[in-house]
Amino acid sequence: MRCYNYAAMERIFEADSVVIVGISERPGNLGLNVLQNLIDWEYGGTVYCVNPRGGEALGYPLYASVSDLPEAPDLALLIIPAPAVPGVVEECGRKGITRLAIPAGGFEEFGGGEGARLRGELVAAARRHGIRFVGPNCLTAINAHTGMCLPFVPVPPEIPRGGVSIIAQSGGIGLDFLARLKDDNTGFAKFISVGNKTDLDEADYLEYMGRDPRSEVICMYLEDVARGRELLEAARAIDKPILAYKANVESLTRESARSHTAALANDDAVLDGAFRQAGIMRVDRLAQLAGYAKVFSLPPLRGNRVALVSPTGGILVLASDQCARRGFEFPPLPASLVEDIRAHLRAGVIDISNPVDLGDVHDADARAYIIDRLLGQDFIDGVIMLLIARISGGKRMAGNIRGLNKNILPELGAMIKRHGKPLVFSLLSTSEVRLETRRTVDFPIFNDAEEAVDAASVLRDHSLRSKRR
Repeated sequence: MRCYNYAAMERIFEADSVVIVGISERPGNLGLNVLQNLIDWEYGGTVYCVNPRGGEALGYPLYASVSDLPEAPDLALLIIPAPAVPGVVEECGRKGITRLAIPAGGFEEFGGGEGARLRGELVAAARRHGIRFVGPNCLTAINAHTGMCLPFVPVPPEIPRGGVSIIAQSGGIGLDFLARLKDDNTGFAKFISVGNKTDLDEADYLEYMGRDPRSEVICMYLEDVARGRELLEAARAIDKPILAYKANVESLTRESARSHTAALANDDAVLDGAFRQAGIMRVDRLAQLAGYAKVFSLPPLRGNRVALVSPTGGILVLASDQCARRGFEFPPLPASLVEDIRAHLRAGVIDISNPVDLGDVHDADARAYIIDRLLGQDFIDGVIMLLIARISGGKRMAGNIRGLNKNILPELGAMIKRHGKPLVFSLLSTSEVRLETRRTVDFPIFNDAEEAVDAASVLRDHSLRSKRR
């Protein structure tokens, strides 16, 4: 059934009409959760609902069958038990519905026997009618920009819209990823939970997102790779950041992963090398997958030459070590630049060099001036800035950065745009202060020094690869 077509995939993610099969007004009905998600996310397309008993749900009439619908919707969500799926797939095919999302479990993830038989019937029915489908055994799809939100669990619509898309073999991991993006004030574009990937798999979704204008950064959570060659070919053709977290690498986890999504382990060492050759940046923690995704909202980092800035010597030492591990260099500052900066400082004891210790610089305007001058130097590719915010007088003060009486963060954001260079910024503080601060700026804020340096290295690696391409 492998026959990739962008327009065909687009009918899933950009569906103008959706039918929910298996919905009722009974409390706890999973189809009702889907309908509520569509309402909450303000889906702009047409929604149909099917239940053999008729009636209505949340004001929507319930048609007795798919055959009774006034048209063939672009996409059908079959929120029904596995034994009923093949028959409804057949009915959808006769109606002319050729794109399905199937969240039900009970197929090949249970091994042989009944699950294997149902899988065979599902595939046969789909082939007869030229149907392509998501799943089964998954949370299906979300398009944040159209409001098409199809998971059968409530998904809060407050998650920002943006350019990060996620391909997740586990629906729960995928939703956790979205929650992390929300905490980072990073917007997402598309979400796909692939499940058993009986039909469409990660290679199909990667190729689609590579061409999708809304998907600017692509993240993948994989427990196995079904078609490695096709996945790598798709990745090589994409000039967008691709981040991957490959789980299921330890022998103790493989059986649980198989029972989860029918996943089979791959040779991890071979996969690691292949990912690197294809330009897929691999991470080893879920927090990195979400954390690194946000760094690509910054301009490219086109080399290893950085300025490292902090008001605390200890943090500078720690971050300098991490920079060395990641291959960064600290170009020395010319005497003319040092004298210019010194002329704008009220402190007279600071030794201006790179890394830059701001320990004696407590004037907000002076700090902003230093960053502006550093970003303006041709021999500096970007700046990594590590600052501290504190809680003062029992009140959260994100703008009070180590005693400063002025919030310079808006100025820093303007500098990034003006110079077209990245300022990779870390704010060391409580989680409450960071969350509050992230809502006030349009550039990423990292949690600690090492994370900021590592994110800068990921940005650099992709920038250099794009330059070579």
